Amino acid sequence: MKWTEQSPVLTMAELLAKSGEASAHSLGHRPGLRTGLRGLDAVMGGLEPGTLTVLASRPGLGRSTLLQNICQWNAGGTLGGRDEERLVVPVLLASAEQSAEQIMVRALVTAGRVARDHVRTGELVEEDLRRLARARSILEVAPLFILAPAVLGDGQLMEHARRLVREHQVQLVGVDGLDAVGPGLSLGQAARALKALARELAVPVVVTAPLGAVSRRPHWMPALEDLHDEVAFAADTVVLVHREDAYDPRSRPLEADLVVAKARSSRTAIAADVAFQVHYARFADIVSA
Repeated sequence: MKWTEQSPVLTMAELLAKSGEASAHSLGHRPGLRTGLRGLDAVMGGLEPGTLTVLASRPGLGRSTLLQNICQWNAGGTLGGRDEERLVVPVLLASAEQSAEQIMVRALVTAGRVARDHVRTGELVEEDLRRLARARSILEVAPLFILAPAVLGDGQLMEHARRLVREHQVQLVGVDGLDAVGPGLSLGQAARALKALARELAVPVVVTAPLGAVSRRPHWMPALEDLHDEVAFAADTVVLVHREDAYDPRSRPLEADLVVAKARSSRTAIAADVAFQVHYARFADIVSA
């Protein structure tokens, strides 16, 4: 009896045959895109294709900034630092939290390292203008696709992601706001939908999500239990964003804790040496003297 269609069930021998010699060379080396932060990359090992990473925090601590930083860095839309080590790839950043114009301004501030207050007030000095011009020239050629409608309709995100992967070889999808995935979906349903999308398209999906049930200890380091149970279960990796100086400006100013609280393929730990430069809207490596 012959099969009329390929069986989804494979033996281990068939899996090894499909992978060929590549598997032997990749043992001990985890493929995936980087985040642009040495400490976070060291813990996570990379954003692997087909996985869902959740960036979660209390309000105002920087989860949206971290997401845009990761997307922008992978699309080659930043200056200096580790640029020479980066593989530039097409990226989709979808957001119902910010307008396209707000994303653009944040991108210019981050890439040019121009104080956000200077841009907001229009009080730009000559050096600011020079930096913004250089940032603009870099962002103009960055393969960063922005989807930022006021409301993401049912299935709209998925349709755009599929088209951009097919037509422009997008290799990373960022979603700012888990609750923006589709109307009527619970957070758990939205997380499962994004996980299915990541596996279907074989790209990493990174999404921001709020933390709940933290009013009892608002200043404490967040924990995985503070994230919605179904979201935590669906995620392959969970990164909790925390900043002590958000509550006490004298406590570890300009430092950030990126807590890898869940990792299916790596270890849980706090990323080392991460700074939050609020004036540049960016997380960055702390460089030792």
